[in-house]
Amino acid sequence: MDVADVIQGAVELLSVTRRLRGIQLSLELPEDPVPANVSHRRLQQVVLLLLAHAADAAGGQGVRVIVDIPDDFGDLPPRFQFQVPGAQLSPRELQAVFLSPMLVGPLHRKLARARELTEAMGGTLTAASDAREGLTVTVELSAPGMTSW
Repeated sequence: MDVADVIQGAVELLSVTRRLRGIQLSLELPEDPVPANVSHRRLQQVVLLLLAHAADAAGGQGVRVIVDIPDDFGDLPPRFQFQVPGAQLSPRELQAVFLSPMLVGPLHRKLARARELTEAMGGTLTAASDAREGLTVTVELSAPGMTSW
C-alpha cells in the first residue's frame, strides 16, 4: 500500500465534506510510491484523525503535510509529518496525549486516538510543540524492507 495515496485520498474525502474549508493545506508528496506493510483502513483512520485535528488546531492558518520515503534497505521507515504553525500544546497536554484519549480535551482527543491506532499498527507517533514552529506530529510506520542483510 502507498502511504502518499492514503494521504491524498483522506485530503480529498475531507475536502469534499468541507472539513478542510478555509484551511491552507500544503502537501509535500514524493513522486515514487511510499510502501508500508500496514492495514490500509487503519492508516486511513490515522490520517483522517490527524488531518481533522490539524484543521481544528490550525486556527485558520496553514497545515503542511510532508511524506518521506523509506530507504531501500529498510533501515529508515516510511514517515509523515503534520506541521501546524498556529497550534500549540502545553507540556501537560502533550503528556496527556500519550497517556489516554480520555485525559485530553475534545480538541486533542483526535491526536490521542491517532496515537493509539498508530501504535496498534506497530508504528510510533510523536508530537512536539514550541512557540516558533507550532505543533509538529510525526508518524513512523514499520519499515517495509529488510532491516539488515
